Amino acid sequence: MTDEPNATRRALLQAAAGTAVAGTAGCTAVTTPADTSVRSEVRGNVRTFVGPSWLTDRDRDEIAVIDARERDAFRRERIHGARHVALEALTTRRDGDGGLEPDPSEIAAGFAGIGVAPDDDVLVYGNSVGSRVTRVAFALAYLGHRGDVRILNGGVDAWTGRIGTGTPDEPEATEYEADPVDDLVATRRWLADEADRFGEDAPDSLVDVRVPEAYLGAAGSDALDPDHQRHGHLPGAINVHWLGNVSGTRLQEPTRLARLFFAEAGLEEEETVVVYGDDNVDPTQTWAVLRALGFEDVRLYEGGFTEWANVPEDDRGGYPVETKTNVVIETDGDLGGEDGGDFSCTG
Repeated sequence: MTDEPNATRRALLQAAAGTAVAGTAGCTAVTTPADTSVRSEVRGNVRTFVGPSWLTDRDRDEIAVIDARERDAFRRERIHGARHVALEALTTRRDGDGGLEPDPSEIAAGFAGIGVAPDDDVLVYGNSVGSRVTRVAFALAYLGHRGDVRILNGGVDAWTGRIGTGTPDEPEATEYEADPVDDLVATRRWLADEADRFGEDAPDSLVDVRVPEAYLGAAGSDALDPDHQRHGHLPGAINVHWLGNVSGTRLQEPTRLARLFFAEAGLEEEETVVVYGDDNVDPTQTWAVLRALGFEDVRLYEGGFTEWANVPEDDRGGYPVETKTNVVIETDGDLGGEDGGDFSCTG
């Protein structure tokens, strides 16, 4: 089935949005699709994240719209003309000389299969601005994507334009020749070699995005992964849980994000900042936010704490784990739309 305008609930609500508000004076609980769309417009000095008007103001034939949600959600309802990409295709890794790193050929094949070429301008969306969406943006950046890449603030619920339903025609595949940007990735060996940079002299350059209980290695906590042989965090890391970047389906206000990372976390734009979680999906949300705020050198530790914690016992002296260097920045975000990427609460 090809994309068709949706004549069900969303279209009816959109058509009735003006009268619905007028007819419910004093009822503050009523929220229309138009309200959601307006609230999702991005204001402030933030790059990458855009509101729905960014897409409506452009020629749709010139934008590759990528849906990062589960395939069932994509089939039920999506932005008209969107293409679905499987998260698994963009998280593949290989064993490099320094540890786990992204697999550029496999990731490039994931984009080629949905007809995305290196020069295409891209809009990525999900149910929210969660880490499933930002992993897509990171994967494109890592491949050296030359086109513009934007993330839809507010997710699919912010979109009030044409909607598609059912199973669409498969997009025509293209070729995607990767030109990997290695400086976007930190490997286990690189971190070990650079350990002095993330010690007492620069504790604010290494950001652990997991929940505080995982960062602290809190004994008995459900946040601790039972498959980890050690618990805690990388030496010198501070903790800023990635959900602090998000308010429901939308990005936190830019002023709040700036205060969180500049004033509270003490990060500086000219520093090399490395973000990590348990795996290689959730940290990309913080990676994207820092880049949007103007940080130029932000790297993802692709192997994550899972790789670091489980190095062979004979090698652990070179890859220590701490629990005592505890710098936890309190956050108050929440995620709407089930767009967490690692499918756990620990990130």
